[in-house]
Amino acid sequence: MTSSHYKVDAELYVTNQLTHEDIPSLIKYLNNQIIHVNTLNIPYPYTTKDGENFIEKVKSASVDSTCFFTIRLNANNELIGACGLYRSVKNKTIATIGYWLGEPYWHRGLMPKVVKKIIEIIRIEWKNLVRIEAHIFSWNKASMRVVEKCDFEFEGILRKLVHKDGEDIDVHSYALII
Repeated sequence: MTSSHYKVDAELYVTNQLTHEDIPSLIKYLNNQIIHVNTLNIPYPYTTKDGENFIEKVKSASVDSTCFFTIRLNANNELIGACGLYRSVKNKTIATIGYWLGEPYWHRGLMPKVVKKIIEIIRIEWKNLVRIEAHIFSWNKASMRVVEKCDFEFEGILRKLVHKDGEDIDVHSYALII
């Protein structure tokens, strides 16, 4: 995928650009225990080294298996969140979506707009994609509302699917057939 800029609304756009200049924003928004608790792999506290490692991971990812977007403010280009889709290794017609948004931007209806825009983009980029899955920790009601607003359907609870921070966690499974 070439470098692109996609308007979400008057306030936001998404882009597949991520640079070392974004590290201060990554630290500002990801050094948040609530985001850590609600996501699979975001560490807390979040450090400069974590940001550097993440940027290198995104840059080295295969465009055939990973599609990553930053969420930015139109006013100043500040990174305030991110969304990624990761294709299944075994079945390229299936991808899993994950996202986060900085806390000052929660409860404003922004994330459903972002997810819808990214699904619109991914339909063009990955033409053979049939299914997008979202696996959401059982307590994360806000994220469940996001995918429900994007027409994902609840498929069930995957009991004790994830082991994180010493706990086995139930995950609510959602899917969108595209």
